[in-house]
Amino acid sequence: MKILIKNANTTSHSTNGIKNIVIENERISQISDTEIEGNFNLVIDAKFKKLIPGLIDMHVHLRDPGFEERENLETGLKAALNGGVTSVGVMPNTDPCIDNPYLVDYLNLKSEKLNLAKLFSISAVTKKREGKELVEMEKISNRGIVAFSDDGNPVEDPYLLLRALEITKKIKKPIINHCEVKELSKLGCIREGFYSNYYGISGVPDVAESIMVARDIEMARYTQSHIHIAHLSTKSSVDLIRNAKTKNIPVTSEVTHNHLLFTDKSISDFSSSKKVNPPLPTIDDQLALIEGIKDGTIDIIVSDHAPYTKEEKSVDFTKAPYGISGVETLLSSLILISKNHEIDFSRLIDKVTYFPAKIFDLGLIGDIKEGYLADLVLLDLEKEWLVEEKSLVSKGKNTPFLGSTLPGKIEMVMVSGVIKIIGGRFTWN
Repeated sequence: MKILIKNANTTSHSTNGIKNIVIENERISQISDTEIEGNFNLVIDAKFKKLIPGLIDMHVHLRDPGFEERENLETGLKAALNGGVTSVGVMPNTDPCIDNPYLVDYLNLKSEKLNLAKLFSISAVTKKREGKELVEMEKISNRGIVAFSDDGNPVEDPYLLLRALEITKKIKKPIINHCEVKELSKLGCIREGFYSNYYGISGVPDVAESIMVARDIEMARYTQSHIHIAHLSTKSSVDLIRNAKTKNIPVTSEVTHNHLLFTDKSISDFSSSKKVNPPLPTIDDQLALIEGIKDGTIDIIVSDHAPYTKEEKSVDFTKAPYGISGVETLLSSLILISKNHEIDFSRLIDKVTYFPAKIFDLGLIGDIKEGYLADLVLLDLEKEWLVEEKSLVSKGKNTPFLGSTLPGKIEMVMVSGVIKIIGGRFTWN
């Protein structure tokens, strides 16, 4: 199959501007400023719409195995494509959790059979994510996992984390740590501050996050082993990481699109779809997160996709589970963030394509460049779409965007040179 995409308004790390692009044998074989002649099986006229690399979302919960009533591999990977996400990093908080080679094989084989978005498995650090005994890290690494994480359970035991970092330094895989001192956060539902008092909801102090961030930075410094800090939400955390990077400590970090668009003030409607861990930031914290995006302190943006059933979220705010379904709103959110905070769109695209590919060593994806796999998204920036239950493919409808109109309509999604969505229609139907 030889495909030509012509008149594409391209935005990527390596290629920008109006380009004509040839795709064959899964890869981008030619990029040109001028017209390309030849015989093609398919010619797509982009009509000067935006062409970007397929998004790489490295913090996704697909709930499979064990919680398929919330999501399963098929619905989750289809939802990813519906949001322009062609690669997902899958967190191990499943039942049983991803803590052995056989469950990694299960995910890999099932995703290969589905042939939808690319799946990159993330193994637990400790068995059953209990923080007591390390998984067989070297053995499980050979199955192709890209990182280790106990997800919502931080590795609290510093000696255990030290041992894990010594191993991951040898096998060159990062540890993604959830930074939370649970003894400080266990009574809270939103960020502690003016609005927690105003709304009468117990708050989580920002030190519940920054204390653990500080510890992890010190562990990374001592071992010279890579720690990736999950979903930042406070100014103090950003400041700590910024300082660590000036000292060349091997630490990277992420933020979710929700934390860049919503604040603790947004909880005024007491919607459980805005209850998330870490909690939505104060306005001062959010501005610090934005500054961290602008100056490179924060390396990547993720969705932290956490689907729940309607029944689970249809309870009082304080009793609802933490989590937002977000893989389908990530790309549109980047457009909003670009406009709201005057950040160049190309910089944001790098945060969900080029940088995650490099940080997690994912191979030749995340860029539009000759020789790279043709994971591509064609996007009409002038069109909008309505976020409603029927427009979301994920089982999880727990998004604060429900009922909103978002910018950016996806026209085409391609994975390794194979079209999965064209003209807004899914090719798997």
